[in-house]
Amino acid sequence: MTKRHDSQSVYETKARYALTAVAVVLTTVCLSVTALASDWDASAYKDWEVSKVTVVGLDKEMSKSLVDGLALAMSSGFLGRGRPLFFPQTLDEDIKRTKLFMTRHGYPYAIVTPGFIPDARKNRVELVLEIDRGPPVRVSSVTVNGIPAGMEEKISKEMAVAADSILTDAGVARTLRSTTDLLLESGHARAEVESEVYWVDTTHVDVTVDINAGPVYYCGDYVVTGASDDLIPVVKRTARIRPGRRFEPRLLEEAQRNLRLLGLFRQIRLEIVDAAPDTLDFHIDVLMREPRRIETGLRYWTDEKLHGNVLWVHRNLFKKGRGGSALASASSVLQRVELSTWIPAVLAARSRLSFTLGLRRESEDAYESVGYGGEVALNYDFSLETILRIAVVISNVEITEKTDDPDLGDTNDGILNELSVYWERNKKNNPIVPTGGFFTSIMARWAPDGPWNDYKYVMAQPTVSYYHSLPRAPRVVFATRLTVGLGKPIGDKIDIPPNKRFYSGGANSMRGFERRKLGPLDAGGAPLGGEAKLEASAELRFPLIKKFHATTFVDAGQVWTSYEDITLDNVEVAIGPGLWFDTPVGPVRVDYGYRVTNYDTTQRRYAWHFSIGPAF
Repeated sequence: MTKRHDSQSVYETKARYALTAVAVVLTTVCLSVTALASDWDASAYKDWEVSKVTVVGLDKEMSKSLVDGLALAMSSGFLGRGRPLFFPQTLDEDIKRTKLFMTRHGYPYAIVTPGFIPDARKNRVELVLEIDRGPPVRVSSVTVNGIPAGMEEKISKEMAVAADSILTDAGVARTLRSTTDLLLESGHARAEVESEVYWVDTTHVDVTVDINAGPVYYCGDYVVTGASDDLIPVVKRTARIRPGRRFEPRLLEEAQRNLRLLGLFRQIRLEIVDAAPDTLDFHIDVLMREPRRIETGLRYWTDEKLHGNVLWVHRNLFKKGRGGSALASASSVLQRVELSTWIPAVLAARSRLSFTLGLRRESEDAYESVGYGGEVALNYDFSLETILRIAVVISNVEITEKTDDPDLGDTNDGILNELSVYWERNKKNNPIVPTGGFFTSIMARWAPDGPWNDYKYVMAQPTVSYYHSLPRAPRVVFATRLTVGLGKPIGDKIDIPPNKRFYSGGANSMRGFERRKLGPLDAGGAPLGGEAKLEASAELRFPLIKKFHATTFVDAGQVWTSYEDITLDNVEVAIGPGLWFDTPVGPVRVDYGYRVTNYDTTQRRYAWHFSIGPAF
């Protein structure tokens, strides 16, 4: 009979972590708990607020780890100001938690004595837990049986339990886990590792680790189910598990990630099947997504006013994973129509080649541009977090001036050939409202000098954002962002065209200004953009009631006509509050920005912004 194992539980099913030490130690705990809080005069403090829990007798790291798991130390509310109320029964439970904690760290005979420092005026009490560790349980010897030939040195390095060390649950578990991982990575796909703990006396034990490695396995054939016939070659090409290669668990992880990035399947299940004594076949079972999708949207926000879009997508329009889409989008400042198609796994499993034809019209205060043309782009996903996009754009652009200001830039009609590169690493823990992690990106554009190009420039814009929740108030988030933009005309050009220049100001930019109003303006107040930009933001986000959240922010920024004009002497700074309400499509947000600087006296010192989604 063949054996099947789900790839998602490959570690759990290949290794039985028989932590006999846990059972022995927990038995010791039950026998050693002889005194409860009922023996102490704690009822006098019932319903008092616990101001603090202090541990005496442990080092700083152990004390913090222990206190973080005690019920009487749990804080709540804004910035962790809410403190728990004291109950003798809760103290009993925390005493048991403390003894269990000490047992798992190798001290099953620890004695825990509570003390109290009351403040009768405020009905508050500080709880002091004095811990006498008692004698530790030490390891007399460690015996490892069944080590495969040639792996003695590697496995000895993974031993987290050693002679004369203190026996801890974490050490035994880490030894079993790391040993099993090493065996799996060495091709022993059916490896099993178990441990036994034998008491020598009341404070010493012998530890035995038994390894049943089994044979080294190699990759066999594919079996694909659930996919249409035209997609089976795509699945095999994307999974990229080469027959004859030595088995490693990461092959399954990489195959699942590659298949997920295709976007064709709702569910992907990978199993390994014994095909021979040393060969594993791979069973890939997928559940197809609905190939067609239509999305429509209509929204209003202060930057673009009314905005609507219609998107039609067919994930397998031309078979073999080659999809297609049609997009129509319109707002008060931007209208575009696009037709796209793509081919998956062109150069590598996580690559995609796309072709787009489109028409784009921008209607700004200082200019109007109409462009039509095509784009060829290669996308490569290094992982679910890191992507690279390289694109070549060939288009005809017609720009109409609405101002006589000479700083508007190059408004000649002509052909634009542009090479663009975009790199992104997204480690945010939530794609919409992150509470931790970071985001970095770099955008670069190059319209090279030559007779085939009427627009010639080079531009770059790196961005970095960071999110951090406060340790004692995880729903309070500190967020920061920094964006820098630099551009320069090249060849015989003296300006970057206005539709490619940098702009700032708005709901997702510098909130002390209205959309694009930060930086060079003409006499009528129309934004002219610039060749250099700086934006920096810091924001504190915290919950209010139910689905309402509030923010306080500081934004700074400036746009300069030329990179030669860059100076920090005229960087504008704005502060303000914000309010948002959680909805299924993201937070609906209102921000009020007030400038504490006033270098641009032609603009109001405040701006209101209504939008969807966080500022960054």
